[in-house]
Amino acid sequence: MIPAPHPSHSSHADARRSWRFPALVLPAAVMLGALIAAPAASAVTDAPALSTGRATVSIVAGTFDIYFAGQAASVYGEITPTAPATGVPTGTVRVVSLEPGNPTETPTLLPSDTAGVFYSDAHPSVAGTRQFRVDYLGDKNFAPASKTFNYFVPTGPDTKTTLTATPSGTITAGQRITFTANVTDSQGRALNGDRSGEEITFYDNGQPLVGNQVFGEWHSTLTTTSLSVGVHRITAESFAVFYESSTSPAVTVTVLAKTARASKVAGTLTVSPRGEVIVGTAVTAVAKFAPRSGTAVVTGFVQFYDVTTKVGTPVALKNGLATFRYASLKVGAHVLVARYLGTPKFAQALTVPKIVRVVR
Repeated sequence: MIPAPHPSHSSHADARRSWRFPALVLPAAVMLGALIAAPAASAVTDAPALSTGRATVSIVAGTFDIYFAGQAASVYGEITPTAPATGVPTGTVRVVSLEPGNPTETPTLLPSDTAGVFYSDAHPSVAGTRQFRVDYLGDKNFAPASKTFNYFVPTGPDTKTTLTATPSGTITAGQRITFTANVTDSQGRALNGDRSGEEITFYDNGQPLVGNQVFGEWHSTLTTTSLSVGVHRITAESFAVFYESSTSPAVTVTVLAKTARASKVAGTLTVSPRGEVIVGTAVTAVAKFAPRSGTAVVTGFVQFYDVTTKVGTPVALKNGLATFRYASLKVGAHVLVARYLGTPKFAQALTVPKIVRVVR
């Protein structure tokens, strides 16, 4: 019995045929060409048979199934007489992985109608094109022979997912934004193995993100105009049947309200201690925002700054107040300010800056 190649199954239309082989299902006479076709374990050298008066043989072998560096790669092969002969080769073969330490296996040939067949393993140490050598040890009717074969080891199964946003940082409610996810191995190398079941899913604060998603090969984009006002921590998670899943670091997007229809807001900032402080002393800032008219409670998020540099992540307002602790102010003058990011109901606003001088 021998393996026949078949395509991998991906959930996307652009998925390509894979190099892997399924379980062994076809008669030996049918599939030798198929066995080594995806990609073929190509012959590199073919040592001549010794002059023993015995008949000569040819060796064909290749890998099948799914494997990665550091894992066993299944090998199938046949030892066939080079000319019509009585019987088929018997005995054992050596399958030598041309890797550090030369891992070796010695399977016994199994008889078929036209050849002695064997199953074994190669042991790749790294991804890329690797080699194993098959040594037929001979029997009373057939002389020993050797042949070396190339086979391909894909990158993986470890993965790394990265995520970018265009535009990044801060956008306005209703603005178009595109997230792009790419999947590589942990070293940043392109993945080139079986993509069966490949999926990339985007999340917004832990919930699936809905938008116009386009899939590629280990790549996906999602475009949306529906992010609500507030702070969004977007991640992308990759999955494939034969690969380890991975999740990208979060990309933070702050969505600001459109200001045209929003009520104006006034803000104040108090700091404690104030004026001059000793280096290493934490300064607590409390920002208060309220509508310029009316009694409504302002909600949303506040971003704190040191001059024009964002400090920390946006803080949610509670009863119109947001508190932040400046814990690492260096020696010198610091201009502390808070910016209200706005909502559909309330417009963005800035507080009057507070100056703090840090001394030794």
